[in-house]
Amino acid sequence: MAANTAAPILNSSTAGTSFSAYYEVDERVAARQAVVLADERWRSLCTQHASTFVAAERRSASIRGALRELLNEIEGKAKPCVKRVGRALDPNYANVPAVGGGVDGVEGEGKRRDDDDGDEHIQPASVLLADLAEKHRLRRRTLMQHSSLIELLELPSLMDACVRSSLYEDALSIAGFANTLERRHLLEHGGSGGQQPQAQTNEKSNDNKNNDVVAGVVFEIRRREADLRRMLIHRLRQDVTMPQCLEVVTALRRLNGVELERRNNSKSIGGGGGVASAPTSSDHDLEGVHAAMEMRLQVDFLEARDSWLEGGVNKVGSAQAVAVVVSPMPSSASGDKSSGTSAQAEQILDGIEQYRTRCFEIVTQFLAIFRGSFAATSVASDNHDHSFSLLSMWIARRIQSFLTTLSSNMATHINDTATLRDALDAASFFASSMGRVGADFQPLLGPIFEPRLSDMIVRHWNDGLNGMMETLKACRDAGIAGPLFGTETSTNADGNHGSENHDSSVEMMLSSRTPAPPRKLLAVPALARFLNVYLSGLNELRRCLLPGAFPAIRSAQSKLIADAKMALQANERSVLTPGLRGEAARLREVASKMKSEFDQCLEPYMTGCLEVALGSVDYAMAEAKAGERARVEAEKAKAEKEAAERVKAEAIALEKAEAKAAEQAIKQAIEKAKLEEALANETAEATEKDAVSEVGHTLEQNEISFVDNPTPSLQNESDFFDDGEDMYGSD
Repeated sequence: MAANTAAPILNSSTAGTSFSAYYEVDERVAARQAVVLADERWRSLCTQHASTFVAAERRSASIRGALRELLNEIEGKAKPCVKRVGRALDPNYANVPAVGGGVDGVEGEGKRRDDDDGDEHIQPASVLLADLAEKHRLRRRTLMQHSSLIELLELPSLMDACVRSSLYEDALSIAGFANTLERRHLLEHGGSGGQQPQAQTNEKSNDNKNNDVVAGVVFEIRRREADLRRMLIHRLRQDVTMPQCLEVVTALRRLNGVELERRNNSKSIGGGGGVASAPTSSDHDLEGVHAAMEMRLQVDFLEARDSWLEGGVNKVGSAQAVAVVVSPMPSSASGDKSSGTSAQAEQILDGIEQYRTRCFEIVTQFLAIFRGSFAATSVASDNHDHSFSLLSMWIARRIQSFLTTLSSNMATHINDTATLRDALDAASFFASSMGRVGADFQPLLGPIFEPRLSDMIVRHWNDGLNGMMETLKACRDAGIAGPLFGTETSTNADGNHGSENHDSSVEMMLSSRTPAPPRKLLAVPALARFLNVYLSGLNELRRCLLPGAFPAIRSAQSKLIADAKMALQANERSVLTPGLRGEAARLREVASKMKSEFDQCLEPYMTGCLEVALGSVDYAMAEAKAGERARVEAEKAKAEKEAAERVKAEAIALEKAEAKAAEQAIKQAIEKAKLEEALANETAEATEKDAVSEVGHTLEQNEISFVDNPTPSLQNESDFFDDGEDMYGSD
């Protein structure tokens, strides 16, 4: 089955050779790819170090040119000397007269002219040999001082090595030694007065010719001084600590001292003869030059540190940095938005913190280094004021640049009041920190943050108004009124429940001073949603409340209310247009209801909420009075309720007592009746017994009398009883 599904690539006869060729092809491709990668790597390295290669090539070309010029100069100067010496030592050439004479005069003159080729007159051999011996002695003496001369000639390269190795002390020592060389060998003949001007001029020209080497060394050292100054200033453009900064400024001051010494040497040498003159103008000039150099040093210091400051905070808070932070994280739209917001906030806060740290560090370094720089001068107050004015101008420029950058970043990246509050806290801390050096700029933060706060609030409100207008337009176009109607929930169904809600609302108003939203707006969902968005905009003020933005917020609310009224009026006019399709009657009804509810309920509530959010004193006092009156009325109603309950309880207790007393009386009456009945029963029984006994006795008597008188007449029944007695013997 596997053989049927997979088609064979090679047959069995050519399998080995094909596989070997296949692997050979793979190795060639891999080798070719490795060569291409190596070539690309080589090209990238060449591009990366192109400046070094160009500098090395230029230096090698300059060295080759200098050596070629030196060789040509040596050949040009040595060849005539060798030729002249050879002619002087040639006896045949020396015996030829200078001007043609004798038999061979014409021929000798022609030969002399052909051999001289315009050279000067050949001196005798003795004189020429003496001159050569003197020059040889001079060169031997020079050769004995070879090591010292080598050290002298290596001073420029030694200073260059010191500059590159940051050995400032050694480099400055070499620069000072160059001033000594210049004073001893180049300027010592400039001020000597003389009475032989021609001889003095010749001697000066010879000295200048002999001191070309020293002049070249001094010139190269001056060039290294410029390199040293550039390197020191470049060091200030980096992150340096206070000791390092003090070291660099000290080196720059010593370099200025070397320059002043050179100027002083040139002035003193060029001033005239050997008699010392009163240092009137030169000293004052040097003081002015020193003050100018010190001022220039301060300017260079601030410019270098300013470059360091800008290099550290140049891209903080920019869109590029935010994109770099957000782009590597793939997520949903909401996640990108939240991560972008947090990244923007972090960028802005980091920028403010770095700006604060670096500005304060620069100001501290400047004050620590240059505070007493002019204390020893005769007019120290003016120069000291100039120093501080320079620092003040720099601080003002940096603060203005910071505020401009902060304003642009806020308009671009800050979209919520939480970030705005954090940025305000960081900027306020920056301003208070600069206040310790007399540069507090907190009043300048208000015009930047207050408009941004009002813009955020107005943006929320405008979103709510646009949403309401879109809802009204959609319902009007569709001809449906269902989304515009809602169920009105009222909490005042009965008296008790309404009083409880009233008490709770009073307590809430007294505790938070924020009125509760009117619940009858639930019957109009469009206005309810508009109110919710309005309240969410006011909730932003809880995070960052700036009093300077109150007028703008109040005017924005007035415009919002006017725009909302115009929108409701336009909606009412639109639904009153004849030919409206759909639920026209309900749309007209809800349009009129929305307009009346906005005027009667929503607008006063919005005004009250705004005043509560802004903490208005008048509104707070009015609300406090209203709350106090409500509290008094609530306490009075509570006291009346308690009194009524107490009276009712007393009445109930009295009724219970009376009922209990009546019950006791009834019980006593029942018991008395029972006792009387028992006594009556006993009396009746006794009477009955007496009556029975009397009747029996009477019957007995009657029987006896009947026996005696069998037909007696019966008497009335009343004859058996008395007039005042009944049959039971009771009254």
